[in-house]
Amino acid sequence: MKHLYGVFFLLFSFSPCIAQSGLSQIGARAAAMGYASVALHDNWSLFNNPAGLYDCNGINGVFAFENKYGTEGFNSIGAGITSSMPAGGMGIAVFKFGDDLYNEQTAAISYGNRFGLASIGARVNYIQYHIEGFGNKGVFTIDFGGIAELNEKLYFGALVRNISQSKLSEFEDEHIPTLLSAGISFQPTDKVLLNAEIEKDVDIAATLRAGLEYAFLKKFKARTGINTRPFTNYFGLGLALTRLTIDYALTINPTIGYNHQAAIIYFIKKLQ
Repeated sequence: MKHLYGVFFLLFSFSPCIAQSGLSQIGARAAAMGYASVALHDNWSLFNNPAGLYDCNGINGVFAFENKYGTEGFNSIGAGITSSMPAGGMGIAVFKFGDDLYNEQTAAISYGNRFGLASIGARVNYIQYHIEGFGNKGVFTIDFGGIAELNEKLYFGALVRNISQSKLSEFEDEHIPTLLSAGISFQPTDKVLLNAEIEKDVDIAATLRAGLEYAFLKKFKARTGINTRPFTNYFGLGLALTRLTIDYALTINPTIGYNHQAAIIYFIKKLQ
């Protein structure tokens, strides 16, 4: 019964702030920078802005696990494969949030390609909702994003999640949130990366995100970030080896508690 109360507490008390529904955003690098990731281009673009997949190098496997507030029913897990192509990069991913009582499962395919100084990308998601005792409900959504290189140190990114404005049900116009994000990524030196973005749900107030990444000791990176709605602190570390990248992120919400996330990228194969 306590578990059931916890689910309803999250869904009804905090959903305007952290709206899990349909949001398969994961990756400890981005999380440690407050998810200010809309202008980043890396393998985690598979879950963030698909336009960043243009920068994929070979075939890579990604995996992440997040424990939210020490409660099993709020855990998230994501995995996928990215691959460079003769034109751009693509990836497939799976994501799950929740437990047997309530869960959201997503399967997605993404593609991104660069045209001159700009890249565009799209992601098609199939999201299945499960509530014990009520069954399953599935829906397709489409995300669309772009990243522009303003100069060699500055990038601008934008993303619309659920640009298709897909609905869960016609009853009371129940729909998947449509989220609009726009932001920049600025690298003033080889060791410092600064990110900032604004995310707006069409139904609620905007959230400001900001993050910092600092490279030290050649293979290590330290990260931090903030969100304004609700105010949340983020911290993390990254280790980049020859074929393996390991990232960790800690989220501190003064009201709810702590999240821990671990993620890896494994370089599988170099493509000719």
